[in-house]
Amino acid sequence: KEFLTQNFNFFSRAAPGDLRGWGGNPLAASGGPPQAALSKNRIGIKFFSDTAAQFFPSYARNSEFIDKFMEVMMTYNAYMNELECWKNQDTDYVALSHANLNVDNAYYWRDEAGKLLCGVLDWGGFGASCLGHKLWWYFNCSEFEMLKDDFEHFMTTFVDAYRDSGGPRINAKTLERMVRLTCLQNLSVMVAAVPDCLRQIPEQDWASVKDRKDQRIEENLGGKSTLRTTLRAMDNGLRMIEEMRVDADLQWFIDEIWVGTMHQQPKTREMIFGEEGAAK
Repeated sequence: KEFLTQNFNFFSRAAPGDLRGWGGNPLAASGGPPQAALSKNRIGIKFFSDTAAQFFPSYARNSEFIDKFMEVMMTYNAYMNELECWKNQDTDYVALSHANLNVDNAYYWRDEAGKLLCGVLDWGGFGASCLGHKLWWYFNCSEFEMLKDDFEHFMTTFVDAYRDSGGPRINAKTLERMVRLTCLQNLSVMVAAVPDCLRQIPEQDWASVKDRKDQRIEENLGGKSTLRTTLRAMDNGLRMIEEMRVDADLQWFIDEIWVGTMHQQPKTREMIFGEEGAAK
């Protein structure tokens, strides 16, 4: 552990289980001021329900889903650091690995015999932290139907491979909760990236972008692939809320972990939404 701490960003925020050290706050939203989160989410809603609606499920334009999105993401913001504390408190679920191994950080080539080989880019975040967190960041650019159909298989396969490679036996359901809840963290990051999307393609031009095979999406812009990865990860995050009921996982965390295990009181509507939001 000393070697990891000195070299690989091992628990750099705080010790496992140190709620205050991880930024937890029983009396306020730990992810930042509610007013700022409300503003960010409203920008995201305009993007996925209007400006670039063709890239997202049709239900994302409906008021029922928009209300659910705002409720989930504001609640996530309120418990952001408490979730991170929980995800990292059991060191059996913490290991040294790549931080963001989605398809956009892989590259492929064939050797002289024609065998397909694969390499990995972007090792900047390499370190020891929650495996469930990292797994979602590996999955976040996947095709959603595959992810939805095979999600449990991916979890059990990883649990078995982790054990066979010398790791501890971990619980597949606990790992799954960590992965699913991390999709909200990832979605929050993607929503925050909407202004960058609008810099890459101005708002008035999005109507002419029919699908992700458009050159403006498929090709790198300014040497970066962030536009297409933002669209994919945001789509997956929205669909995880609606089609895989991640809102229920968030409520499970509040009821079973925050209240049941950590013995805290649920955060109030005012803590979650601020005075303005709670009054509506």
